[in-house]
Amino acid sequence: MSPLRRATRDDNAALLDLFGDVPMTGDLVLSTQRSPDYFGLFAMQRGDAEVWAHGETSRLDGMGAIHVRDGWLEGRPCRVGYLGDLRTRFSARRARGLARFYGPVLEETARRHGVDVFLTAVMASNAAALQALVRRGASREAQPHYHLMRAFSAVSLQFVLRRKPRPSRYTVRQATAADVPAMAALLDADHRQRPFGYRFDTGELEHRLAHWPRLRVEDSFLAFDPAGNLVGCTSAWNPDAVKRYRVLAYRGGMKWVRRGFNALATVTGAPRLPAPGGDFRYFYLCNTSIPSEDPGVLRALLDAVYAAFHGRGFHFFTVQQDASDPLASAFDGFIQRRLDFHLYAVTPASRPPRTFPGGRTGFEICLP
Repeated sequence: MSPLRRATRDDNAALLDLFGDVPMTGDLVLSTQRSPDYFGLFAMQRGDAEVWAHGETSRLDGMGAIHVRDGWLEGRPCRVGYLGDLRTRFSARRARGLARFYGPVLEETARRHGVDVFLTAVMASNAAALQALVRRGASREAQPHYHLMRAFSAVSLQFVLRRKPRPSRYTVRQATAADVPAMAALLDADHRQRPFGYRFDTGELEHRLAHWPRLRVEDSFLAFDPAGNLVGCTSAWNPDAVKRYRVLAYRGGMKWVRRGFNALATVTGAPRLPAPGGDFRYFYLCNTSIPSEDPGVLRALLDAVYAAFHGRGFHFFTVQQDASDPLASAFDGFIQRRLDFHLYAVTPASRPPRTFPGGRTGFEICLP
């Protein structure tokens, strides 16, 4: 059995092959594409990334990634880890070759990077992953502790019908370079209060604008109240330079959804859904902050983003919505699809289980 090892750029082709070879299944079968550079998504972020691989260089049978950054927890600086990109081929899952290394690697990484807590997101419908990762038992003494922090949805707002922004007490405009300090200050104040918030006080926004491909300041949107106070912001980010979703198949009800969508798109001039083998064109909303949790602010921002990007060839844009989210009503009136996830805080087995504060987290849906 090949040992677990740290992957390098020499493994790029094998990582891309395995990463894209394990699809998300359901009525819509998708694979995530990271070509030409698997490491590109990590290179654009601040912090430290490690990729672990299992198997021969010519054909890996398992992989996983750990990214560590600076953040906030309970108002104090901390180190935050993220666990992602877990992929195993069926033969490897049966042999449990990767699973036996998981606990020890997490313990060692936590010590080396000074990390107390890791985050990870798991699709709510992925019963196999939930069973393998979350369930504990007498025979799993090295199994890390999984603490369910939030249930959330990736909500995709579909660009089908042209729509004008609805009347609102808030004024929204696109940002300029002169707005960056005020936007960074809003994000900083917000993220200091979030579990695992980002360190916007040390230049996180400026770094994103400088290093995230296709993230432009003019694609950020700012909301102001009648007194001219900045009360919300968000940024539209097209990730296709580092991550894309490829359609492998439409099954069941999605076959009819696609037919209906494409018929409507023909009338409205919206782009048709891609055939199997094609990629969705989409973007995420990131850098989103609404400290008041007023859904009217988010509604005004969503309307402005939709109006600005409709007709530019995108199929949809994706926003995170937490379970029991006070901002939920902002999504009313949009044609939308939802994919449900669980967000876990993960601690090494050697440390006792713990609790975490409530409220909106610093997790960015666009980065996993």
